[in-house]
Amino acid sequence: MKLLSLEKYLLENNIDDEEFKKLVIKISEKLELEALSEDRKLTDEEIDYEYIDFLIAETLESLKDDVCSCEDDCGVEDCCGTRVEKNLKKVYEMALYMLREGISYDDLTQEGIIGLIKAHELFEEDKDFKLYKDYYIAREMFNYINNYANYRKSAFKDYAKHEIHKNNHLKVSLKDRNKSEELKKLEKENKEKHIEEIKQLEKRAETLFDYLNLKYRLSEREIKVVVMYYGLDGHEKKAFSQIAEATKIDDDNLDKILKGAMFKLSNVDEKVEL
Repeated sequence: MKLLSLEKYLLENNIDDEEFKKLVIKISEKLELEALSEDRKLTDEEIDYEYIDFLIAETLESLKDDVCSCEDDCGVEDCCGTRVEKNLKKVYEMALYMLREGISYDDLTQEGIIGLIKAHELFEEDKDFKLYKDYYIAREMFNYINNYANYRKSAFKDYAKHEIHKNNHLKVSLKDRNKSEELKKLEKENKEKHIEEIKQLEKRAETLFDYLNLKYRLSEREIKVVVMYYGLDGHEKKAFSQIAEATKIDDDNLDKILKGAMFKLSNVDEKVEL
């Protein structure tokens, strides 16, 4: 099952924990990650390096391997950490695919860790945990993003209603008595036009803040570079030369792509284009 298909299903179906467990067991296949955003490179002028959160980079650097580094079945329980610790990379990788504008990468990964812990508690068999953990990570991230989308939609609608109410109750001053009929008519038309514009914005907010309409923060190319550079796919982190060979991107552009991606992970753009 693909990640976006899971998101659409959760959006259309309000299911509880028990129903969700039955769902993932019924699906019984690996969750497939996919990047859907357009690939737009940031220029050096757009990246403000003062706002790059190096704590994020340090966290990505320090993550444990996604698989045990010992020989197969060494016999020592949790020798390379618990199942949760060994799968933290998956949380940080999945967050790259689900990250939307207005969402904090740190907050999203924390929600994913909650999902990982739930899967750890529910599935005793390692094979089941390995298969289903991604669904629980994605579900917690989905809930967080969806709550944000609903909050923004509600907040914008409240703002629109306030603006309409304010314009409908403008008091007429004494000076208005001396205004010409033509000027009064013009002011009335401008007021009505403003109210109509607010109503149109309110309608657009209905779809603008829908979950599936929230813009992705990272492009497919940025995700690929970050995953390879920090080894978030469970393999060892790769050097620039290895990434350049695999992606066919020269070192200069590779450096810009990585810095641009880290800038996006460090910042939340609250601006919304209407």
